[in-house]
Amino acid sequence: MRLPSVSVFAAIALTTLAETKPDPSNSNISQAIVPDGVEGDGAAKLLQSIQANSTDACEVACASLLGEFGAAKVAGSKDPDYKAAIDGFWSQQQREPVPRCIFRPETAQEVANVVRVSQANKCRFAFRSGGHAQFAGASSADGGITVLFERMAGITLSEDKNIVSIGPGALWSDIYGNLAEHNLAVVGGRVADVGIGGLVTGGGISYFSNQRGWACDNVVSYQVVLADGRIVTATPDSEYSDLFWALRGGGNNVGIVTQFNLETFAHSPLMYGGDRIFTNDSFSAAIDAFVDLAKNAEADPKAIQFLSFVLDTRNNVRLAVAELEYTDAKTDAPVFDTWNKVPAMVDNTKINSLVNLTWALAGSSPRGMRQSYWTASVKLKDREIVDRLADITFDVGDKLAHVPGILPAHTLQVVTKPQLKNMEKNGGNALGLSVSDAPFLVLLQSFAWLNAEDDELVLKTAADMVAQIKKVSKDLGVDHDYLYMNYASQFQDVIASYGESAKKLKDIAHKYDPEGVFQTLQPGYHKLNGPKSQDLPVWDRLKSFFTDKFS
Repeated sequence: MRLPSVSVFAAIALTTLAETKPDPSNSNISQAIVPDGVEGDGAAKLLQSIQANSTDACEVACASLLGEFGAAKVAGSKDPDYKAAIDGFWSQQQREPVPRCIFRPETAQEVANVVRVSQANKCRFAFRSGGHAQFAGASSADGGITVLFERMAGITLSEDKNIVSIGPGALWSDIYGNLAEHNLAVVGGRVADVGIGGLVTGGGISYFSNQRGWACDNVVSYQVVLADGRIVTATPDSEYSDLFWALRGGGNNVGIVTQFNLETFAHSPLMYGGDRIFTNDSFSAAIDAFVDLAKNAEADPKAIQFLSFVLDTRNNVRLAVAELEYTDAKTDAPVFDTWNKVPAMVDNTKINSLVNLTWALAGSSPRGMRQSYWTASVKLKDREIVDRLADITFDVGDKLAHVPGILPAHTLQVVTKPQLKNMEKNGGNALGLSVSDAPFLVLLQSFAWLNAEDDELVLKTAADMVAQIKKVSKDLGVDHDYLYMNYASQFQDVIASYGESAKKLKDIAHKYDPEGVFQTLQPGYHKLNGPKSQDLPVWDRLKSFFTDKFS
């Protein structure tokens, strides 16, 4: 999930959006691997010369890939589709790294080949599924090889329609749209243009989570490329059962998933959902409704909710936005009775298709803005912690109100007992959670803004916000260590928050990747030993906080 579905603010963001696009011609890398006009034997000889004489590891690696796969799959910086690939990233920061080349594989074997080539030349690489990570380098390799999964986006139903095999480049809108033709669905993402890869390997909160757990809990098997180039299938009852466990929340640390096989279930294309927007005079009633439904989730697991506090900095208006979904096409489910008594300024809830609901959320966070996500978790005993979270949100928003294009939001999502029970199936997952944790809140602190010169202020303010949340939650006795990978900033140590599961995850990673290929040559996203961003300006402010938290 990205920013909350706030139609009011989507328009604000779009009207102020000014995209910054990288100009590879001004970078310190070569204009292209093979210049215009060099073809046939001449191109082959040039590639051989580069491989023999270049001292740039990634230039050699890219030349090797170009020689093996050709220009149809390997793009240098002068190629038109190179720029299009860079512009395909969601956040402005992810568009800033300038890869030496871009590779578009079509098979698992080609993925294995790029891993081998990268190792042979000690060239860094990154894989992009949907490109929705917010920070630079998460799925882009500056000076290295950025691998795009867009040509591995197949969606294939098994003959009995119980399992769907999905390529790592597929987006949730395409997945849901395809399955809707068969009156089926899977447990997956809530934003249309998010890819399957990062969402599922990071956990994957879904509209169906109260009924079936998170997305990672509904994977039947994974096809995986290992660090040594082997292609294996990991299932809960195979010789790779430990790998299967590690991929359920372990991120990109143990292998590259080249096919997800997910369990399907019967589902009408239509369901109920949308957002309701509340002004300050309805906050108290909205919080009561949120807490009431959170504590009674077992009464009707078809219902799911999240609540966001949002500051419209252009108009200095404080709003609460509730996203309410019911996985049947039913408008009068009794589980929402308390919510239905809260007067809303805007009510967009209605019968809609699953696909349309995901596009509504996607529309609330336009592409090309600067983005930062942070996360924390707190236990939900009563409404006091929710009141305090709202206060913190608006205080932080006031401090950033002068930043051009700023849109700060704080989204609260309930992790319920039904969700945690469903995490136990097929040997459990790597997240380190248990049923006794329920209910608790996964928090997303999200910031969108326009200009790079405001990065330091936004990041430091965000870090302060997380520190305030941790202090308040400890004071109230509701602190929880868990960090949801898909919402975490590059400064947060996600794997350490998994508790005892972290050691098991590291042991499994070492078993399958003893040389640490996926830690050193694929340094992006959330790694086993914590953040690598200590050179960034906000680190000094964060260092003591995180050292204290995880010591």
